[in-house]
Amino acid sequence: MEKKNNPRTERKCKVCGKSFIPNKYRPNQEVCSSLECQYQRQLENMKAWRESNPNYFKYKESQDKSWKQACRERSLEWRRKHKEYLQLYREANKERHREYMREYMRKYRKRKKEQQDKNREQRGGENAGE
Repeated sequence: MEKKNNPRTERKCKVCGKSFIPNKYRPNQEVCSSLECQYQRQLENMKAWRESNPNYFKYKESQDKSWKQACRERSLEWRRKHKEYLQLYREANKERHREYMREYMRKYRKRKKEQQDKNREQRGGENAGE
């Protein structure tokens, strides 16, 4: 009689590429258990969810303008009550935040430059037609 494949054989992590053995309760696990890899997995999952549900958060805003203000106030209140936690978190994740902001600003500048180039092309086309 032939043995079935053991689902808990070593695999390569999709994020870091290191070998790992999947959790026995998650035999289809594709990412290792390291915090950084799990963080990346969560970001990718959230991004995919937002792309497949683009209007999920827009409904409340369109129905009730005070909803956005209430969310902002709730967030500010939480930050006021948890200043120590935020300070510790920021210190612990300073490098990750810096790298995130560098990448964000690269993309922002690229989009802005593309928009400016597009506007120049449109204005150039209008002037050439006159």
